[in-house]
Amino acid sequence: MRMQRRAFTLAAGGLLLASRSRPAAAETTLSFPTWQAEEPGFSQWWKELIAAYEKAHAGVKIALQQIAYPNYANEMTIRFASNTPPDIVALPANSFGSFASQGWLEPLDERLQRDPMPPGWSSLQSLYQWSGHTLGVLVMGYGAMLFYNERLLADAGVAVPKTFAEFVAAVPKITQKDKGIFGLASVTAEYPTILNELLSYIRWQGGDAFRGGKYSFTDPAVVAALETYRRVVGGNAPLGNVQTMQRQTFVSGKAAFTLDGPWVYALFKNAPEAVRPALKMMVPPFTPHMGGQSNSLHIAAGISAERKDLVWQFIRLAMTTAWQRRYFVLTSSPPGLPRTLAAEDIAAAPQLAAVADAAEGAESFIPTLQPIQANVNEFVQILMRSAVRILTTGDAVAKICADTQADLARAVAL
Repeated sequence: MRMQRRAFTLAAGGLLLASRSRPAAAETTLSFPTWQAEEPGFSQWWKELIAAYEKAHAGVKIALQQIAYPNYANEMTIRFASNTPPDIVALPANSFGSFASQGWLEPLDERLQRDPMPPGWSSLQSLYQWSGHTLGVLVMGYGAMLFYNERLLADAGVAVPKTFAEFVAAVPKITQKDKGIFGLASVTAEYPTILNELLSYIRWQGGDAFRGGKYSFTDPAVVAALETYRRVVGGNAPLGNVQTMQRQTFVSGKAAFTLDGPWVYALFKNAPEAVRPALKMMVPPFTPHMGGQSNSLHIAAGISAERKDLVWQFIRLAMTTAWQRRYFVLTSSPPGLPRTLAAEDIAAAPQLAAVADAAEGAESFIPTLQPIQANVNEFVQILMRSAVRILTTGDAVAKICADTQADLARAVAL
């Protein structure tokens, strides 16, 4: 009996020594800063995902940290530049290029060969290709939605448009500025999302301002498309509006149409009671579907191989169909896998079917050309000024396009 106890003690001691010969799971904490740790819906998904990960990885903990969005990019830049990057890297889409260009993000190609994204993953994933490598995994990518007030359309004798041409024809018919009614609510001030509509109007009319990977704003088709943008937006939307004002104009019942992300649907509940039933959302009947990347997950290039593997297991879990579905249900925003909702999910929230439709096959508002992504702030600043100039001045659109192309060529050469 004494020998058995001794053998057990030695065996236990051997297990203890073996456990000490490698990093103990209990001693491993992965840092995970994000601006969404306290954001309704998104916070719940992250916390549920973390709990599931920790349950499957005994002893590994994830330290979720909230950083206010206005400070987030600067905080992450400081951490990376000082060689103290976080383990799990979450990035807003407009920050990706600057981090990728510094070599701060780990290529994921070999891992994705072993653990590929599920079939049907979003076309908006293309942003995260950099110098032939995949450097991140899309968390949320959305398609633009067309919102309309069916009462204002009916009062003007206008049908819900089925094409872009019908939309362009409908908007002026509804505008009655003397009564405070506008055909359209748009961003019409120097605000970053003004680019979404500016560049969409070009694509929806068959133009391409980046043909062959070069700037082509002086192409007659692009100039003509932006003349339409001036006529429709500049002539029928309140000027000087940033995004909050755009949304308020529509939700208050003062505009017939607005183009925005699917989250605007949640604002319908804030509309006046008499207006609320008239507010509708649909997939824009325009080709191509336009959309944008919201955020993504990455592995810091500067952490240990062991930590990289642990972070990848977290990203891999997030990519699974079950967790993609949970993201969509909790946030009402389309994840990387937009076709993941079950029939009961759509029955409970029918609007999500249209949100998934709009996200599928969406083309990025801002091109994924590397020089633009690496210098996205300069790119945005130039096009913001050009958009406002189109909407608020009498300068020839052809001259504005030529000036825009020259400014971009100097600041963000392709």
